[in-house]
Amino acid sequence: MILPFCQEKPTARKRHQPGITAMKRLHNDQRGVAAVETALAMLVLVPLLLVLVEGARALLEYKQLQNAAMEGARMLNRQNGDTTGVESYISSLFQGSNSSQTIDGAPPTVSISPRDANNNATVQVDHAFTPLIAQSGSQGGSDAFSLSGLNNLTLSAKVVTALPAAN
Repeated sequence: MILPFCQEKPTARKRHQPGITAMKRLHNDQRGVAAVETALAMLVLVPLLLVLVEGARALLEYKQLQNAAMEGARMLNRQNGDTTGVESYISSLFQGSNSSQTIDGAPPTVSISPRDANNNATVQVDHAFTPLIAQSGSQGGSDAFSLSGLNNLTLSAKVVTALPAAN
């Protein structure tokens, strides 16, 4: 015998709680996930992009310094070790067609060593490279975003050339 109070009535429905169905529906909802993932990825990608841009600027400026040092060594070699006019020639390489500098900041420093005992001469071109990102507040940047120790980097290009024997 089956007890009548334990049986379910076939016509009675289970009553759903309104909060549970909404939670089940939202549990599988994927809206906004891509935006959150993109924001998290940008926290890594944007600083990486800025570092790459600064590195490319530094390499470009170093290449300009290296080319100027090689041209100065070539001129020194043509003049058989005579240093007159070499420094001004190297400095003129950093002037644009409209008399503006092709590199930022102060003009580069040029140093030329005279002929040594082995008939070698050295041409060195130095320049203080200032990254755009790491400028301090006194340079117009923000101290909050300044990378400590990176306000100025000295780029140096050095060329040693063998000169013809002295007359």
